[in-house]
Amino acid sequence: MKETYKSYFLYFLILVYISGSIGFVVFPNFFSPFTPFTLLLTCFVFLIHNTTVGKKFVISFLVIAFLGFIIEIIGVRTGLIFGNYTYGNGLGYKLFNVPIVISINWAMLICAGIITVSRFFESKITVLVLTALLVTLIDLLIEQVAPKLDFWQFKNGFPTIHNYLGWVGVVFFTAYFFYPTIIKGNRTVSLIILILQIIFFTTLYLFI
Repeated sequence: MKETYKSYFLYFLILVYISGSIGFVVFPNFFSPFTPFTLLLTCFVFLIHNTTVGKKFVISFLVIAFLGFIIEIIGVRTGLIFGNYTYGNGLGYKLFNVPIVISINWAMLICAGIITVSRFFESKITVLVLTALLVTLIDLLIEQVAPKLDFWQFKNGFPTIHNYLGWVGVVFFTAYFFYPTIIKGNRTVSLIILILQIIFFTTLYLFI
């Protein structure tokens, strides 16, 4: 895909997030059904800007997404990894009670986090630890609005430290073996996507 078209998709994604941030506040019932499609678009933009890295990058991304999906299935069924929670209908189609799109989005956040953090640190362990903390903080932010958007709901109404320790561990270990490939990704697009998601969910937290 030509670089020009890749740029157009990125600009369109930014527009989608800006309009979505406003739309969810003003017309939440109208914009809510578009959530899974927005996440798929985000991952599409992320991947097309990383195709130049090679097939290994895409394969690493898909494997992390698959592992994330398996971990989510175990988490929902057992409560051992993140605590007791269930998914709602806000993230679209579910398989084994887990939305397909959620593992794709987590894989994107993990990869984008590693790529961004590696701009500032060279140590693999440092990058993995800081990425795990960054993605967990984003999870913390999303969970402030997740029940309102019918994303997911914890049994007692709120997550415990169990959930966040689980996320730190999952992010660290799922990314560990793919690190050499992931860090070669597009730094600019990774940073933009992280900023878009943080701004979007911060806006929802403040205004809905």
